[in-house]
Amino acid sequence: MSEESSNGAPNEGDFNSKTEITEPVDISKSGHTRSDDKNEVTNSSGNASPGEASHKRIRTTSQSTPAFVSASPPGFVSLEEIMKAANSVSKMALAHDIAVDDDFHLEKVELPSGSIQKKIKDIAHQAFWDLLKEEFEQDPPQYERALTLLEEIKEWLLSLLLPHQTRTQQEIKDKLDTDLIRQQIEAETLDLHSYSQYIVSLMAKLCAPGRDDKIRELTAMRDIVPLYKGIFETLELMRIDMANFTIRMSRPHIAACSVEYERSKFEDYLKITPDGLRNTREWLHRNHKETLQPSVTNIQIIPSVLVDAFMELLNWDENHSWPETLAVDEQRFKELRQKIKGVQILSSAILVSLNHDIGLQPTPEFRGSLKEHAAAVLGDARSPTELETILPNVAAQIVEDINKALKSQSSPELSVENKNLIVAEILALCDPANRVMAIIQSRLMDFLKQVISNEVARPTQIPSGLSLFKTEIAGIAGRFARLVSHNRAVFAQHYANLIQEA
Repeated sequence: MSEESSNGAPNEGDFNSKTEITEPVDISKSGHTRSDDKNEVTNSSGNASPGEASHKRIRTTSQSTPAFVSASPPGFVSLEEIMKAANSVSKMALAHDIAVDDDFHLEKVELPSGSIQKKIKDIAHQAFWDLLKEEFEQDPPQYERALTLLEEIKEWLLSLLLPHQTRTQQEIKDKLDTDLIRQQIEAETLDLHSYSQYIVSLMAKLCAPGRDDKIRELTAMRDIVPLYKGIFETLELMRIDMANFTIRMSRPHIAACSVEYERSKFEDYLKITPDGLRNTREWLHRNHKETLQPSVTNIQIIPSVLVDAFMELLNWDENHSWPETLAVDEQRFKELRQKIKGVQILSSAILVSLNHDIGLQPTPEFRGSLKEHAAAVLGDARSPTELETILPNVAAQIVEDINKALKSQSSPELSVENKNLIVAEILALCDPANRVMAIIQSRLMDFLKQVISNEVARPTQIPSGLSLFKTEIAGIAGRFARLVSHNRAVFAQHYANLIQEA
């Protein structure tokens, strides 16, 4: 064991002291990590866009109905309505999200439990269904609200169909014909159970497999008000499913057109925004100064500055203003920084733990298990303060896993000295100046810089000592390369002009 290894952090050469075969990773084929950001476009009952009112017909209610109770349950916002209601920048952001994020999808908004908004929404919804029940219990029963229900259901069912499903469209219009239903109400022959059976059977044919359980629940229900309430709730989910299906089918077309579309919308933004590229100019000029070297020619200066500028986004100083041209990706770059930090911490912790002569033969299975367990304990802790709290638990987990592995190999457990040494080195990782962390960070940054510097996608060697994190690094690199490539395609001319004026 080297003297430095026995005293603390290994030197950079120690990272290669054990034989490790690293394989090239094809970034162009790597998976893209999911965007958990909560800023993704969502879709929810009762949260119409500002422009939605102009697309809805106005309904009146009886004077006995409280003013806040709608004549029908709150409507839903379709993808088309979202696009129409948004301004140019919002449209650009939505197109961008769909183009760069394979996992982009609409979700139902769940209001915070106990919030005023949720209470108001729940009261309004419950008031509607309570009034519907009261109308059914009158003698004779009143069905005006039920008629509105069936009209809404007809519209929603039609919205779930594709253009070529003309036969089903006509069937729905015939079965749920408003004039026919009104005649049945006047003749007191309206059978809401019969209509519900038809509606649920049609929903069963149209819904995604994941909604089958809900359809079975509806089929078994007999109480008419809860049944129709369940139909509305399920239709809401089905409409979101349909919107996501439309997005998936449209993604290739949107991706193909998004560069020109985003460029056009950003130009609209610049027309009404004085010095709309101020932050972008500062960002590029800052990196232009750092890139100025005798070896860099005028032809090379623009791509060199851009590579350095994009790399700065992975080590962002919060005292700087974020570039306007990257506004829609700010959260994505924050997530990338978090993921990089996670790989840096975990790889450093495992490295210092296994860099000692403790009589262990670490198999690939053991390394994978150690990484998984340590990651579970680390969670989302990234800041020095968070690490001070969580790293003792990470150290305890790693020591426990090592002792189990030693026992399985019929070797003695860690000595008190080795245990204390491993724990101390793991706890030292919260120091921003830690050597191991600095070396890992440098290797990760060099790798990512190489990825975005390549003019064409090609397999790139995973940094030495980090093959255990090949999947995570490939995902980060693929995500980073895609964001950079798309952004450069949209704003290349602006970037060239700003760099040349520096």
